[in-house]
Amino acid sequence: MAQEIPPGEHDHGPRGDPWNAFGYLVSGVLLYGLAGWLLDRWLGTTFLVAIGILSGAALGTYQTWARFRIPDSSATTAQKKQQ
Repeated sequence: MAQEIPPGEHDHGPRGDPWNAFGYLVSGVLLYGLAGWLLDRWLGTTFLVAIGILSGAALGTYQTWARFRIPDSSATTAQKKQQ
């Protein structure tokens, strides 16, 4: 059975499945790799697929970091004080 969180006590930390992170990385590589391949075919070049794959990996890594990072407690405290 799942544990219930008492009212007023919320866990605001990032929740995620490692498969989500894997999905971000793989989808970034596939999407931008495909775009690079299509541009290679259209323009008659051979290097855009590599640039697309590397860009997709970098953007997938950034998306994973942005989604699963733990917020800085001092930044959230400052935001609460402003409200």
